[in-house]
Amino acid sequence: MRDPGSLAPRELELVAELLGALDSQLRLRILFLLHTGDHVVHELVTKLGKSQPLISQHLRVLKCVGLVESRRAGREVIYSLAQPAIIDIIVELSTVAGTGELDHRRSTKESSRRKPAAAMPGGGIVAVNEPPPGIRPDKDPGLTPSTARPKKD
Repeated sequence: MRDPGSLAPRELELVAELLGALDSQLRLRILFLLHTGDHVVHELVTKLGKSQPLISQHLRVLKCVGLVESRRAGREVIYSLAQPAIIDIIVELSTVAGTGELDHRRSTKESSRRKPAAAMPGGGIVAVNEPPPGIRPDKDPGLTPSTARPKKD
């Protein structure tokens, strides 16, 4: 195993981007489906029960970090797993995450730090559903209408 101290800053940045791309249960499920074989978007939509634009956005994130690749076949785009070794890494991470010791440390740490949202200045809960800035797609054609906006009078 390589010495973690030997990782260059750029390598650490790439690892952080990769881990950020894995920060979604839906993206993990997409990777697991692609591990079973190549899929087109509509197959993933059906199997995952999510909208086509959402699946397409997650595929773009995975493609940007090099985990997924695509090829065109007529009118369809076929997606495949570019780095099959990532599945073993995810399974290993699930083993680490599922150990009792890690759960105990996590719950102890959270309970000692956690305060009710109302007790915090400007208290409230915020949910962010965007990919990390380094892998966010510039434009999502699945969500952008192709027709021109009407001109105002």
